[in-house]
Amino acid sequence: MTDPREDRGAAYMATLDPGLEAALRKGMAPIAPDFADMMVQFGYGEMMSRPGLDPRGRQLVTIGALTALGHPVDQLKGHINGALSVGVTPAEIVEAIMQVALYAGFPAATNGLRIAKRVFADRGVSPLTGEAVP
Repeated sequence: MTDPREDRGAAYMATLDPGLEAALRKGMAPIAPDFADMMVQFGYGEMMSRPGLDPRGRQLVTIGALTALGHPVDQLKGHINGALSVGVTPAEIVEAIMQVALYAGFPAATNGLRIAKRVFADRGVSPLTGEAVP
């Protein structure tokens, strides 16, 4: 019998990136496999799956928090990618990151914008128009 939190978490993760859960489990297997279970069950199965915000809103909040923290580069990249996957536009992501400057400072927002720029380039989308770039 599976844990319903695990099912919810896996489903939510798949909306962000179909390979996210497998990558998390593979990365944590050699050091802390239980941590991957916690992330899937609690992080995504409880917190991210709550009904109060839709995935777009949750991704924007997460992007703002990670930008304000200033150091979780890999997580910020992943959540910017996830935001794009659930329909957040590049312009909305840029605005969310710019908003961080007011509360966490311009250096944090600048770093966040640089990370977003790389993600947009990797995804082949224009940060200004949201359209594919050659």
